[in-house]
Amino acid sequence: MLSLTKPLEDSIKIGDAEWTLDLSFDNVLRWYELLDDESIDDVVKIQQAFNLFVGVGTDITPDQQVKAVSQISDYIQATVYGDANNEPETDLNGDPVPQERFFSYQKDAEAIYSSFMADYKIDLIDEQGKLRWEKFRALFNGLSESTQFRRIVAIRQRSTTGLEGEELSDLIDAQEFYRLDDDDTQSNLDSQMGAVFSMLAVKAKED
Repeated sequence: MLSLTKPLEDSIKIGDAEWTLDLSFDNVLRWYELLDDESIDDVVKIQQAFNLFVGVGTDITPDQQVKAVSQISDYIQATVYGDANNEPETDLNGDPVPQERFFSYQKDAEAIYSSFMADYKIDLIDEQGKLRWEKFRALFNGLSESTQFRRIVAIRQRSTTGLEGEELSDLIDAQEFYRLDDDDTQSNLDSQMGAVFSMLAVKAKED
């Protein structure tokens, strides 16, 4: 979680050892892409996620890997604003923060990239491996309404109630153009993360 008074967490304790973490924003997004890959077994996903965040060659047990990735995932999700079941949170300008069910880091990559360039003059490609996830999330949630990404999210969120004629037709066309399937949304990936750890917990009890 981003704090203005404390340094960002950059390590995790596993057993008696402490390991440095790679929590660059692109590494976290690789974890989300890994979650979405149905061709990879959940156990293998945990192993690969551990290698992403901690590294290879560490002498720890599979159970320790699961606990480590679960702890890292909890930390990552703790930075996520809003809740689909509650009123949407707002940024410092009073504008609603984009809700996870209305966007996808993968599908909206170009819009997010161009929006960071427009608002912050930050090239996210150049920042790979450098910009921390917590900083990325703070900047992401602060994107202005004029950016391409926020305009796309606004189109997806807008209700057709009360619209008619050309205005209604234009909105429907735009929503279809920018449509996300439920499986594509960030909300779905966050749910998948919890499902993976629940499945592994059940499997561990069976073993």
